[in-house]
Amino acid sequence: MGTLVEISAYDKDEGKVQSAIQSAFDEIQRLEELMSTHIPNSEVSKINQSAGTHPVNVSAEVLEVMERALYWAKQTNGALDISIGPVQDLWGFEGDHPSLPDKNTLAQKLSKVGYDKIRLDHQTVLLQEKGMHLHLGAIAKGYAVDRAINILQEKNIHHAFINAGGDLKTLGNRPDKTAWKIGLQHPRKPESVLASFSLSGKAVATSGDYQKYFDHEGIRYHHIMDPKTGYPVTGIMSATVVTDTVMDADALSTAVFVMGVEKGLAFIDSLENTEGLIIDQDGAPHFSQGMRGLAGFFFESFKENLSH
Repeated sequence: MGTLVEISAYDKDEGKVQSAIQSAFDEIQRLEELMSTHIPNSEVSKINQSAGTHPVNVSAEVLEVMERALYWAKQTNGALDISIGPVQDLWGFEGDHPSLPDKNTLAQKLSKVGYDKIRLDHQTVLLQEKGMHLHLGAIAKGYAVDRAINILQEKNIHHAFINAGGDLKTLGNRPDKTAWKIGLQHPRKPESVLASFSLSGKAVATSGDYQKYFDHEGIRYHHIMDPKTGYPVTGIMSATVVTDTVMDADALSTAVFVMGVEKGLAFIDSLENTEGLIIDQDGAPHFSQGMRGLAGFFFESFKENLSH
């Protein structure tokens, strides 16, 4: 999934907890083999290879992720769009040498983007046009973390924490019965924490312009694309969402990043059990209505943090 996954779990029986952790990692691996575009025979790769020709039978897991992705695509007016693959590929952020694409080629690839051209029918998925390409990077990782947490619960583990590159969820409290403490990475100082809060049984995901990017003529180009323009979103450094599932937090952090500060925060505030924090391009924080009310919430000013 292109990231480091960390699982912390606690139980008095060391053998039991080691076995549970291994089962959770096995589940993440299984889901990657279904949904990764880097694995030629994954179900998502088969969907992409069959674009514009015929529908592909998929597993219940892939269908669940696709249905949720299309739900959020409609709710956010396309700010989240899993058909962004042709544009993502052109920029090359998945490789070692991303670069600024040719405008005409970009326009051609952009014409293949559109979640409304994805058809789900029973257990099949069809991309209506040749050249379409799904990329589940904004939702599949979150789903995998949710499934891994479920595996730990099934194995009778009551205290756990999973972090997949900033997509994270807690299970129960820490062994000392205190809540897990979550720190949000500073978007310009990776070794520093910008905000922190306590979390029990909730999910967090952050999308940022610092995860994959390159600088060209003084401009930062990053991997979070606006599906309407084909260019990286401007105006925001990071967007964090706290909600019930990592799949939703993952999808929403990307969508909110694309929507921008005002629309993004208004959308978060329209959702139940969901909070968010957006850092704009000037380093100013913008909070959802209940974000600062989270247990143990602490925020250090962006500029103070930079001066440390």
